[in-house]
Amino acid sequence: MRKVAFVLAALVAGFVCPAPSGGQSADPSPGDPQAFTETFVKLCREAAPSLKLSIAGPLSLRADTAQGETDVHLDTVYSACQRDPAGCGPFLTRMVELTAKGFASARPMATLSQVRVTVRPSSYLDEMAAAGGKSDVIAEPLVGDLWVYAVRDEATSIATLDRVDLDALKLDAAGAMAAGKHNVEATLGAKFQAGAPQVQPGEGVAGLRGDDYVASLLALPDLWAPLAERFDGRLYVAAPASDYVIFADARAKGNLARIAHNAAVLARAAKRPLSTDVFEWTPTGWEVIDFGKAK
Repeated sequence: MRKVAFVLAALVAGFVCPAPSGGQSADPSPGDPQAFTETFVKLCREAAPSLKLSIAGPLSLRADTAQGETDVHLDTVYSACQRDPAGCGPFLTRMVELTAKGFASARPMATLSQVRVTVRPSSYLDEMAAAGGKSDVIAEPLVGDLWVYAVRDEATSIATLDRVDLDALKLDAAGAMAAGKHNVEATLGAKFQAGAPQVQPGEGVAGLRGDDYVASLLALPDLWAPLAERFDGRLYVAAPASDYVIFADARAKGNLARIAHNAAVLARAAKRPLSTDVFEWTPTGWEVIDFGKAK
């Protein structure tokens, strides 16, 4: 960073800057848009040597990133340095850092197979709003305090599916939500349908545990219809954690208390707790159990 700061100081003063070898020089005067552009590129390359950045014209660059080619315009930066030469150095340093780090760390373009949905409580969306990120969230209410949230599945993490992803995939919000639900059903549906029939009518609470998408099965109420039919359409379900769903025959005496107790215990121990509510399946979706009326 010292080398970058030295070059910036020379740029602001309008001096001749030494080349990296120390044997050549260039004129990066802030009065010359082309020289200003060349100096900006030079500093970006020093900050991120792997960055593929080319000059398209005075104050105009093109970055070749994992997301494709992106145009970068320096008009605002150049204008700010013209208006305030004394403050140009810190401002330009910051812009170089943002440009170099931003493009160097750009993630690859999203693929349709990466689109998923997860289930999160409303507090999660509130936290995103507080951080200024809710405008890009693709979400819809599910049941109770739970929401279905469209995401991008990464190798080791789950990322928000943003507008850049939608543009790359040529999807709108509704299309992204539909694709996410389809992918969850394709990856978890078969496992759920294979295990659920083993639950016999009248038994206690059963469950399915796995990765962070297991609770996303609640976003697919039709997937639960065959199991509900085994219990004459009376099925309790709870999602105490993102990786855990539990269910029970709603006709069996004591099962409501059992599933409520289990949901509370599992939520307290969960890494990512969701809800202690108990839901009942209906042909049109889920309903929250009102314990006052259920007693």
